[in-house]
Amino acid sequence: MSSSKDWSFNQILAYLWSFLSISAFVTINFCNFAVKQQKSIMAKLNRIRVVLAERDLNNKWLSDKLGKDPATVSKWVTNTTQPSLETLIAIANALEVPVQALVRQEEFNQEKKVK
Repeated sequence: MSSSKDWSFNQILAYLWSFLSISAFVTINFCNFAVKQQKSIMAKLNRIRVVLAERDLNNKWLSDKLGKDPATVSKWVTNTTQPSLETLIAIANALEVPVQALVRQEEFNQEKKVK
């Protein structure tokens, strides 16, 4: 009798382990998907690189003009990170363009509609 109780307990542990493993797998994959979707949206958020190119300027010029680290400006230009609103306004002023010229609003709105 004792061994049948042990077997039931072992079966329960096995099922519980399987359930937890599957749950962890699903959670990790969902989180990875969410991060990729967020990066996809962020990748299309600003047009700093485009405006710099249109004006035949580069990252170094912008970093000097703003007094920011070139690595930080590079992250903005490549859309790895986004500047704060205050900084975006400063960038627009430095480039002598409206803030709207630095933001890809149409593509962002399209991305939101798809979801």
